[in-house]
Amino acid sequence: MTAALLALSLALQAAAPAQQPSPPPAEQPALPPSPQPGDIDLLPPEAAPDAATAARQQELERQLRRRRQMLQLHQLGGMLTLASLGATVVFGELNYIDKYGGGGDTGRWSAWHKGSAFAASAIFAATGALAILAPSPIEKKARLDTAMLHKIAMGVATAGMVAQIVLGVATAGKEGSVSQRDFALAHQIVGFATFGATAVGFGVLTF
Repeated sequence: MTAALLALSLALQAAAPAQQPSPPPAEQPALPPSPQPGDIDLLPPEAAPDAATAARQQELERQLRRRRQMLQLHQLGGMLTLASLGATVVFGELNYIDKYGGGGDTGRWSAWHKGSAFAASAIFAATGALAILAPSPIEKKARLDTAMLHKIAMGVATAGMVAQIVLGVATAGKEGSVSQRDFALAHQIVGFATFGATAVGFGVLTF
């Protein structure tokens, strides 16, 4: 009985078809990651600027850098102008007292006054030239602000400087004349006014 069962089992195994191993599953192509809500760009990409636009932008930046540098020098020149004008006023007052106020007319302050006046005039002119020649690539509408007040004050100071030069020459030409003191007094008054206008022009941009 056992032999018969064993023979039947062997016969069934021989009759059954051989099982082939199943092929591995085909690889699926990788799908691109789905965009996150924050990564969605609703605006079209910005177009690259053309050569002309890039050149204009570079020129604008160059002029702005140059303007900033020149105005920084202008500010330094303003400090030197104020200091030299202050010295001119002081020496001028001492010279006036020496000549017309009972000082004996020794002339001890005359050279100091002339030297400081020449230095102040040169520094004033150079400082003003820096402001005038500085490029202004961005148009600015005229309005009453600190810059406008500075321009008004320095316009008054410029007129005063011109008047000072004229009065100084006229006063020196009246040597020995009775009217020399009147010219000297006018020169002195205009000097104080010029220094005051310069101080206002410097102060409105500094403080």
